[in-house]
Amino acid sequence: MKLHLGCGKRYIPDFVHIDVQPYDHIDYVASIDNLSSIEDGTVDLIYNCHVLEHFKRTDVSRVLKEWRRVLKPGG
Repeated sequence: MKLHLGCGKRYIPDFVHIDVQPYDHIDYVASIDNLSSIEDGTVDLIYNCHVLEHFKRTDVSRVLKEWRRVLKPGG
């Protein structure tokens, strides 16, 4: 599985799209700092662009740990 986190209006084929905005192509309307709907170690690739700046500096470590949780080893 490949995730596109905080994708907004941008659609990338073959990715699972997660965003807080309910655009037509969004697979999960959710905040990208809580991926509780995704099991540990099941994601091959995470793509995001210009999203970390939307989190407080003190939250970035927690967000990155959550993304790492869902990645497969070597993902």
